[in-house]
Amino acid sequence: MKSKFCTLAASALLLVGVVSCDYLDVAPPETVDRDDILKTQVDALEYLYSCYGPIQNATLIQNFRPYNLRQGSDEWVALAPQNCDAQRYQWNQPTGMNTYYGAFQEYYNSIGYCNMFIRDINEKVVPGLSDELKAQYIAEAQFLKAYLHCEAMIYYGPIPITDEVIPTNVATDAMPGRSHFDYCADYVANLCDIAYENLPSVYSVQQYYGRATKAAAKFLKARVRWLAASPLFNGEFPNKSWANENYETPGYGTELISHTYDASKWEMARQACLEAIQEAEAAGHVLFDVDGSEARRLANDIPLPQIPGVDTSTPEGEEFAKRVMLMRYVVTTGPDQGNNEAIWGMLYIAPDVDNSCVPHYVITDQNSVLRGAWGWISPSLHAVESFYTADGRQPAEDPDFTPESRWFESSGIRLRDDDGRDTPEVINLCVGREPRFYAWIGFDGGEYSPVIKNGSNLILRMRDSNENGYNPNFGANNQSQTGFYNIKMVHPNLRYTGIDANSNMSEGYNHTWALFRLADLYLMLAECDARLNQHLDEGVSYLNLVRERAGVPAVNLEDVSGNGQLLEVVLDEISNEFYFEVRRQLEIRRNVIGPETMSKSHYRGLNALVSNPSFEEFNTPMVIEQPFEWDDRMYLYPIHNEEIYSDPQLIQAPGY
Repeated sequence: MKSKFCTLAASALLLVGVVSCDYLDVAPPETVDRDDILKTQVDALEYLYSCYGPIQNATLIQNFRPYNLRQGSDEWVALAPQNCDAQRYQWNQPTGMNTYYGAFQEYYNSIGYCNMFIRDINEKVVPGLSDELKAQYIAEAQFLKAYLHCEAMIYYGPIPITDEVIPTNVATDAMPGRSHFDYCADYVANLCDIAYENLPSVYSVQQYYGRATKAAAKFLKARVRWLAASPLFNGEFPNKSWANENYETPGYGTELISHTYDASKWEMARQACLEAIQEAEAAGHVLFDVDGSEARRLANDIPLPQIPGVDTSTPEGEEFAKRVMLMRYVVTTGPDQGNNEAIWGMLYIAPDVDNSCVPHYVITDQNSVLRGAWGWISPSLHAVESFYTADGRQPAEDPDFTPESRWFESSGIRLRDDDGRDTPEVINLCVGREPRFYAWIGFDGGEYSPVIKNGSNLILRMRDSNENGYNPNFGANNQSQTGFYNIKMVHPNLRYTGIDANSNMSEGYNHTWALFRLADLYLMLAECDARLNQHLDEGVSYLNLVRERAGVPAVNLEDVSGNGQLLEVVLDEISNEFYFEVRRQLEIRRNVIGPETMSKSHYRGLNALVSNPSFEEFNTPMVIEQPFEWDDRMYLYPIHNEEIYSDPQLIQAPGY
């Protein structure tokens, strides 16, 4: 572990917000004399930017790609031969020998880089660097250090705290072990408070989007307080005997996680959320809205989407379709395109997400070659069924929705294909749903995109093996396992030209990935109120801001005032709003609901792995045949055994 704590992140690449700056590359300070790299204010800025760099390096960015461990949940599946990291989590395969991509090491490499920057900038007088800018640069590094500690906590639970540069010759018995989770949360929250004092509220220069701000610091403080209040770390951790063997946390001894519920943690989280909301709104952060989305849609020359059962020639239908487009643009536009919902983000540079989602057939090119992407991200029936109806209720709980016994029967509705061909009938389950469902879920007979076929629409034909249906000739793994495709994160203006494999896919992934967005703050506050069973009017108000933006009817306070009712609605809203944003697994783990959400019987799809099936054959729900398994050890990730062996203070997560 010593080598990992003390090794610097080798990458100095920074891609901040929406701008990439080649001049930001700097050599790691351990290999270059500080007098050489801190000669001017520009040098200091480059050094600071290299602290941001590890968040984007080739290893950590895997955390945001669809096949990383942390995407493993009940939201989607892939064919078993894909053998991706998300599946390894679904199959209960991570161990201390194969933790995949080494995120733990990268977090601490990055923390060490921040500590080194703070030390060097404090010890060196940099010509041209004002005291004000120096304080701001240090605050940015402190924020990044807090963020990296918090991210490690999300996946590893109680973690070592590294607040200063650890000498390379440190004795192994002086290395830090895991600190109590609440102690870690206090550390991150306090570091956010310290950084806040010298961070700017906003940046006037667009290329600085993505650098730390006061609002980002307040958000991070709210996040860590919310995390510490969550059931997994607030009385419900399954393994009551797990504790340090030797290393002690001041005030906690060898205990690592509190085993008694403490309601005051939710009150602390609530206050932190209120402060963060006030700061974010004062800085100009607002939920992205229809006006902003329509400006993008019209600029991209995209017609409104077709939606089964919705007449877009009526004012109500037109508004519904605009909400569908809004929810597609929410996650594919950044501040430079009028979307100020993101409080802090990284440049989304991985085309793998788009390729993994877009169907294996989109268009036939000029040489009669069938062109498309990979199309192996397959939303589960759980995800499909979890989105609300148009009336804002769960399908099984809506008396006005089609009875469950008829969900997989034909609705008799067919959409219009721009090429004039007949289209498949849509099943009842896919009619009468909320805008986010149509924005993010592709289904047989549904419109995947209005323009993806060189300006024409793509109607999914999931039962046709020559198009979007099962056909190994497109690639053994490039199939939908469940009969559904994912649309979220695919840019609305993605177009295949029909000339070889050309497309404008770069437009789709050259945008900000919102690590912190305002909708998250609103829902965290609503959850705090629901957990406390206090301030319910406040909680409902913030919940409704997110629902109504998505085109979902507001919740009435009197309908959710019963014991636990508001909490259930808020948790459902979190799952729907943050579908496919690397969030669902965290929700499963922090709410301690692994057995009921990730057991084998929970993973269902349609009978999609059949060539040219009939309507009835295809639309038969079935349990997916893969080795899905839940074990309570999966509530925490394992640390690689190399780290455990090299640090006698550091213990492994239970069960590994």
